[in-house]
Order: sequence, then structure tokens, then C-alpha cells
Amino acid sequence: MISEGVVKLSEFAELQKQERVPTGVAPFDELTGGLVRGGICEFFGKKGSGKRSVVFAILTNMTRENKICAVVDTSNSFDPVSAAGCGMHLGKVLWIKCDDDPQKAVLATDYLIQSRLFGAVWLDMSLCEKDFLDRMPNSYWFRFKVGLKDSASALLVTLEEARMRSATQQSVFVSKEKNGWEGESCFRVMREGEISLEVIRGRKGNSALRVQGSGF
Repeated sequence: MISEGVVKLSEFAELQKQERVPTGVAPFDELTGGLVRGGICEFFGKKGSGKRSVVFAILTNMTRENKICAVVDTSNSFDPVSAAGCGMHLGKVLWIKCDDDPQKAVLATDYLIQSRLFGAVWLDMSLCEKDFLDRMPNSYWFRFKVGLKDSASALLVTLEEARMRSATQQSVFVSKEKNGWEGESCFRVMREGEISLEVIRGRKGNSALRVQGSGF
């Protein structure tokens, strides 16, 4: 029996040899060393926590480096106007709308991973029904892990709750610390916010990230 918090030797060896790619998002890179090449990074937190903003920032920097990225939009909630406002190069982004069909999103993600054509694939399941995620076998996540092995891609997954366990090399809890509002009454606009990142898997630590108002 292995005590809680003790890493298996095989997992420790795997973590040691993982190549990490800086994202340009300083707090994330300081905590994790960057994204694991050929790995999965899970971002989870409550609705409005800012997890999607963190991924926006990562994909923005990747597209600026001419890397092709894919967005698997389970709930048709991706806003290209906000993405462009953040500086994302939409010409480098493949956007797949899944019309609230999580099974379609999972299948699309599988195809994208198998193609090995993308610097990053973002599977956004932030608004996915909990019942589907509860029924989803862990074998799906491990299929993604095997498909990414020895590739130059990374899979970013956004969820409300942590679900991937040992299938993911990195797991980050995201929470909102505070918002910066402008205007009065119902016409107020959120201009910026402060997000807290806590690494649950893939190096330990926590930090704060200041982001612009769109995309929370």
C-alpha cells in the first residue's frame, strides 16, 4: 500500500524526463517550468474562476510564435472577438464547435491528437454536464495520454472539477481572487482581475496572475 502523497518510482522517473516548454505566462512557468511536451495539462476551478483566461494567454503566446493551435469548443462558448482582443492570432487557430455534444468533443480531440499537427489542443469542457463527465471512462483520458506520447503537442483541458488523475502530467487549480470594475450600476465593465494558480500535480506551489477582463 502506498501512502497518500508518495509518488511511485515509475511516475517519478517519468516526471524527471519530461521536457517542458515555457508558455510566456510567467506565473504558470514559474510554478511548473512550462507545459510538458507531449503531455496533458488540466486546469480546473469553479465557473468564473479564470481558468479559460489562463488558457487564452497560453494559446495567445503560442500563436504569436506561429504555432498552430486547436480549440475544441464543447459548449460553443469560445469568443473569437475576445480571443483576438487578447492578441491571439486567429489565423493560427482551428475552432471546432461541438454544439453541446461532449461525445463529439471527445472524438474531435482524439482525431486532433492523432494528427500530431498542432502545438496545442484545448478541450474546453468547462460547461459540460456533470453527468456526462461522471460516466466518462478514465480510459478516454489515458487514450489521449498515449496518443500524445513522444509528440510535440500538448493537450489543455478546462473543467470545473479535477478528473484526470494520473492520466495528466500537470493539474492546476484556478481561483479568482478579485475583479477590477469600471462604470456604474448595471453598465459596469470588468477591465482586469487577479487569478490564483495552485499546482496540484507537476511541481508544487501557488502564484497570482493578473489578466485582462474578457474571457473569464
